[in-house]
Amino acid sequence: MSELESRLTKTPVSRRRFLQGTALAGVSAFIAACTGTTGKSPTPSSAASVAASVAPSVSAAPATPKVISGPLKFANWTAYIDLAGAAGDAGEYKPGSSPTLEQFKKKYKVDVDYEEKINTNQTFLKTIEPALIAGLPTGWDLIVHTDSFAASLISKGWVEKIDHDNTPNCVANLRDALRNQSWDPGNDFHYPWQSGMTGVGYNVKALASANIPAPTKIADLWAIPSDKVTFLDEARDTFGLALLKLGIDPDPDKVTVDDLQKVADDIQPLVGKGLRFTGNDYVQDFGQKKVWAAMVWSGDLASSGGEDDKFVFPEEGVMIWTDNMVIPKGAANKYTAELMMDFVYDPVIAAQIADYVFYVSPVKGADEEIKKIDPDAASNPLLFPGPEIVAKQHNFQFLKPDVEKTMLDLLSTLEGT
Repeated sequence: MSELESRLTKTPVSRRRFLQGTALAGVSAFIAACTGTTGKSPTPSSAASVAASVAPSVSAAPATPKVISGPLKFANWTAYIDLAGAAGDAGEYKPGSSPTLEQFKKKYKVDVDYEEKINTNQTFLKTIEPALIAGLPTGWDLIVHTDSFAASLISKGWVEKIDHDNTPNCVANLRDALRNQSWDPGNDFHYPWQSGMTGVGYNVKALASANIPAPTKIADLWAIPSDKVTFLDEARDTFGLALLKLGIDPDPDKVTVDDLQKVADDIQPLVGKGLRFTGNDYVQDFGQKKVWAAMVWSGDLASSGGEDDKFVFPEEGVMIWTDNMVIPKGAANKYTAELMMDFVYDPVIAAQIADYVFYVSPVKGADEEIKKIDPDAASNPLLFPGPEIVAKQHNFQFLKPDVEKTMLDLLSTLEGT
């Protein structure tokens, strides 16, 4: 037994923390990444094409009228906000079940129409893109998109400029490592929601019943019956992990279209045997025992999986990413959206969210607040680990245009679309 495993078995935990711990052995190593000790961040050149195309005008915009209006239309991913009661146990949002949203509603006397509407970046973008192209409101006031997608929205002028006078908590409390990204240097158009990793998830009992060893590598997914496995239809996650499986460094500056073709050729036989590509709905697949193992996002199985669903950091490495809040162009309740951004950047609120969703908060001071509300967390090495996981992190977000097009075309072919 390793020292880490030994310490885990000696750490007294609540039932919920137990489920999070067994499902997420080491997820919060990414805390180190968010404080400036990242493993492999995108290099200036890897994000150059995005940064060059973004460069949105940051000239002073008219101040947002300080009129609270609603309901705030907030689209987010599944299992991505704190929940309480039966909804908390089930890991499924119901109106009135999120302490954070209820506190916001009480403070500002405004309703929030919160929906777990985002299953993948691409599929959600397709639902709002026609309106954005036509210069019409999308119907949403606040949405959450991953790095490269948020950058693309900003570059096309599809995002409202944030009035920083309305977001003092964001200005003061954003972790330094997440400030001034090349695609939004002054954080004028986005603020991070949570950060996380992509690795391997599996159901302990399902594999044991089939006499299949628990996976420790990405490559082990190839040895499990393909009709019981899902990969992600977020191309950067699936192709990034599959590159690692082949021993190819997923450095956006170095990956070639030939490398991506090798990945597709390696995955194709699995598709023929029943492999599926999913978004956040793999959480339901685990719950219904349709899936034995999958490529998964780090916090999902901890917050919404069952006791036997476990996340592991594969030996080859993990993908890292940040999901970001943006206000779509033409949002009807822009000021209220800015107030929500500011509200979740209060370290107390940020800790409340992070302690439930089990992703890494971008907010300074959230770590110390988590210790106050969840004493077990302070002594749990899963939340405060050493550098061994950080060294395995890879960022595969900002790709050259030809590489990205090839990757999306190859995934579409694999999916049969």
